[in-house]
Amino acid sequence: MTKKACQHKKMADLESNDCRWPIGDPRHDDFHFCGAPQAVGHPYCTEHWNQAFVPSKARQLPGRAAFNLAFPRAA
Repeated sequence: MTKKACQHKKMADLESNDCRWPIGDPRHDDFHFCGAPQAVGHPYCTEHWNQAFVPSKARQLPGRAAFNLAFPRAA
């Protein structure tokens, strides 16, 4: 994200379509939010949404050994 796109807005200055990505330590006076336009349907701009969203990995099916342990053959 370029510094130009980030608006550096305080909580009271955020509008409904501003990026809510927090920047800095909330205990310090310079704490602010990104404030750039939100990506459609998300609380963050595109860059911050890409940082926040980590797609889940596909589940791997257990190997044959795990299956045999779970469902042993009748003797």
